Amino acid sequence: MSHDDHASLAGGAHPAAFAAQPAPPPGAADIPNRMAPPPTPAARAEPTGARDGILRPIQESDYFTLDPEAIAVISANIDQYFNQALDIFPFWETENKPDRFHVLFTRQIEERFPIDADIRGRVHGYGRRVFGALCVHVGIKRLTQALALAGFAVMAVLGPTVFARWVGDQVQGLGLAVLGMLATLGVFYAVSAILFIQYRFRLENDSYELSREIVQRTRELQNLFTTARAMADQAETQFQMDGKGWGQRALFLTRLVMWIGARMEYLEKYAQMELWRVRRERYWMRWVGRLSTPLVVLVWLVIFAFWPAPEANAVGFRVLQGAALIMAILVSWLSYARWQTPTEAVKDKLGLDGWVRFASLDVDNTIGDQVRRDKERLVEYRALTRGR
Repeated sequence: MSHDDHASLAGGAHPAAFAAQPAPPPGAADIPNRMAPPPTPAARAEPTGARDGILRPIQESDYFTLDPEAIAVISANIDQYFNQALDIFPFWETENKPDRFHVLFTRQIEERFPIDADIRGRVHGYGRRVFGALCVHVGIKRLTQALALAGFAVMAVLGPTVFARWVGDQVQGLGLAVLGMLATLGVFYAVSAILFIQYRFRLENDSYELSREIVQRTRELQNLFTTARAMADQAETQFQMDGKGWGQRALFLTRLVMWIGARMEYLEKYAQMELWRVRRERYWMRWVGRLSTPLVVLVWLVIFAFWPAPEANAVGFRVLQGAALIMAILVSWLSYARWQTPTEAVKDKLGLDGWVRFASLDVDNTIGDQVRRDKERLVEYRALTRGR
């Protein structure tokens, strides 16, 4: 598919519409002009409908029904993964800029697992909310820094003028200005601490909610995997006199087991990719902080250094300028070094230990053990028939 085809279709592709595409044929064949998956899932993707996949929450009856039409729908979803040819050179036909790798990888997952677009949308929305909150947090830190520096400058200007006239003495006016600077420092610290608590609470709450949804989805998939693994043997009682029917049922259940494992694996990979994006964005935002913090001080210093000294007490004003500079350096250091994004708290709230992981399904040994049992039973059956 050309890049132009992707560009024309990806913008408005809805997950449900994408899930309704015909399944690709077996082998490496491709469907010409197939709909391009969106570059990013919707932040709050709606659950797909019953005709386009599986209802949410997942119901076992949707998977293990004997209705041929329902089986065909599920088989079409399975084919989206197993029969989807991988584009080795995506968009190589044109000279346009290729997708970034995380966008390319997202498209591949969306194309193969449209059924899980809802949970991926929640993971993607979480990552964008974390990045948005990080940008706001860094912006507020620079704003409070600038306001504190402006407050120090105001105190330095008012000390030898308004404060001195108010108390009737230049020394007391300068002392009152220093007290005002200390009060400004205290207000800055208190406001920054309160805003950071709110920021941390929001991150932890979002992380907990995402973890709860992923735990629910992975446990549902684990339960489906366990049931499907056992049903291939249990179906023997239902198909005692229909070997072909039992074989077809076992074929469907085996593909289902492998597909459920793949869904779990690619859900993990997608979550890993989104969290990698968040970590990369945090890394670059730290550089934004490293550059913007001294920039605020530099702009403030240039303006403050050329501020005309009051004629009443020019020397006292210069002393207050020095005190304000010391306060500005302290505030700027606090603004950058303290109240960093609590990554450890976020990781704790995500609760990765509570997720059901793909590796715990033991897919390879599950399929291998099924084949082993069938071969052993076949040999035993042949031995019994020879003895008759």
